[in-house]
Formats: sequence, structure tokens, C-alpha cells
Amino acid sequence: MGKKKLPPILSIEDLEKKGTKELLGYLKRLHQCEESFELSDMDKNPELTDAATIYFKQSKRWKITYQNTKLILSTRENI
Repeated sequence: MGKKKLPPILSIEDLEKKGTKELLGYLKRLHQCEESFELSDMDKNPELTDAATIYFKQSKRWKITYQNTKLILSTRENI
């Protein structure tokens, strides 16, 4: 995965506690995830052993977290 920091899974409650600038940074980290395990160069799927981190955009955890982040950002004023 290189040196980029992967986003942790955050509950909607944790996301709501973050400031707008923090949420935008988190959204950027979500966008930096690889598309899918099948398209990655990994031998083993790390999501099978790491339940706290998001690795791939095609995973259910990415989709839910992304949707929640966008939902919260839609209620915030623009920067």
C-alpha cells in the first residue's frame, strides 16, 4: 500500500464529531483507496484480517463510510 495512510472505519457518530476540514481530509483518504482487491497487486486481502481499516473502494465498508461522510458534509457550510 505504500506510504499513504489508509482511512480507519469511523461510525456516523464519530464522523459527526469531526470538523468540516477534518471530514474533507478523511474524504480525500477514502478517495485514495485502491479500487478493489482484484485490481490490486496484493497477494492476500488485508480486509479479511483488519476490520478497522478501509482498503478498497469496492468493499461494503468503503461504500457505507463514503455515503455517511458525504451525507454529513452535505449538512455543513462550504469552506
